[in-house]
Amino acid sequence: MQTLARTRFGELLDGQRGLVPSNFVDFVQDKETASTADGDKDPGYLNHADLGLQGAEGSLEQDSQFDGSTADPLGTCSNGTAAALDGIEEEAGEDVVPYPRKITLIKQLAKSVIVGWDPPAVPSGWGPVTSYNVLVDKEVRATVPFAGRTKLLIEKLNLVACTYRISVQCVTELGPSDELHCTLLVGRSVVVAPYCMRVDDITQVSAVVTWMPSNSNYSHIVFLNGAEHQVIQASCYQCCLSDLRPMTVYKVTAVAKPHQIPWQLPLEQREKKEMSLEFCTQAAGQSPRPQV
Repeated sequence: MQTLARTRFGELLDGQRGLVPSNFVDFVQDKETASTADGDKDPGYLNHADLGLQGAEGSLEQDSQFDGSTADPLGTCSNGTAAALDGIEEEAGEDVVPYPRKITLIKQLAKSVIVGWDPPAVPSGWGPVTSYNVLVDKEVRATVPFAGRTKLLIEKLNLVACTYRISVQCVTELGPSDELHCTLLVGRSVVVAPYCMRVDDITQVSAVVTWMPSNSNYSHIVFLNGAEHQVIQASCYQCCLSDLRPMTVYKVTAVAKPHQIPWQLPLEQREKKEMSLEFCTQAAGQSPRPQV
């Protein structure tokens, strides 16, 4: 095991795309024929046989992180808002469960991976972190003591044919941390781009765009109609769009910015970094639409 860990070659991250909800005007891309053959499976799972290189186009699979089954399915940034990238990770706020940092794929074989992570930044007076949950497609595969090694071998994976989301949570008295703060995708057809992008809380002058990162270590640049709007730091996956015009179609794009070049990926997959979609603001005087 120690020999495997010391070799330290890794494989980064897949970027499967997601659904456009009913309040969207149109996909930016023309492709809308992603396979739904696995539609009868639990939507919380990502082990699809072939995600392909869907980078900016999206997939018709939806992760249950966005299915409305939790009180706050979209989560927030570490301070509850989108924050600019300043080269220094923001510490967890008092209202956010501390989360692990810098998840790393240390080793990937055909049927197993070794992942590591850094301990959380725990604010003084927050309370103890008792353990870590390591999840595969939202299923807890292992619980690691907080004082234990921040490294784990995960077995019984079919990495040649499937893609999996690996996440690490902190477990506290107030519940677990948001798994998307410490997550990566492994397996087949890995790309850099985010996926499952959507827009919610659309009003006449504002909206909130969210996505699922292929790697929580990536920062993202959000563009609105081709102009840079905001840089979102690592571990965050939402951006508030403001000062919009009523009854106007906007194109929003999220471009992943890897913290290091994923040389182990084929060039075509490495260059898939962005996802886009279009939405329309509400007409002036129109009441907000219910979210779907």
